[in-house]
Amino acid sequence: MSFHSLSLPFTPFHSPKIHSLLLASLLFASCGSKVVLDEERTFSSTWNRFTPQEFELTIPNADLYFHVDYTVTVDTATFRYDRLPLVVDIHSADGTHRHITPVVTLRENGRWKGQQDGPNRVVSARVHNYFTFNQKGTYNYQVKQGTSQYDLEGVRAFHVRIEEAQLDYDLD
Repeated sequence: MSFHSLSLPFTPFHSPKIHSLLLASLLFASCGSKVVLDEERTFSSTWNRFTPQEFELTIPNADLYFHVDYTVTVDTATFRYDRLPLVVDIHSADGTHRHITPVVTLRENGRWKGQQDGPNRVVSARVHNYFTFNQKGTYNYQVKQGTSQYDLEGVRAFHVRIEEAQLDYDLD
């Protein structure tokens, strides 16, 4: 007797496609990751040091902690530096301002970090663990390149991802 000759009633849950979709949905929902910002800016030639890349994000609760990750894509033929210093200004709706200066290391001991993608190198770095915002609400998140170059050559893209961190312990 073959599988096709069985006379089982058909329900949508017998379909392998439905099973895969349900499993993927269940796994995605159980992850618990709450991303508040996941955006990329691309550059056709240079990144001007006085032109901030602006992002907007909404923080649902001031008691939350976040991981902040940056991904930088550089053209290895034209980007000259081992590190990319950044200037980040975070403005809340009530006018509160934070100024931070993270650095993304792209090369160590002359060797590129990250993954090769054609002529480009894609380097991801966690720049903050358990970062806090001082209040709930909408924030303007601005990133500028912090090198001494007015127009920085070789940066092809800058990506920022901010997601809620899950604490392994109680802070109280």
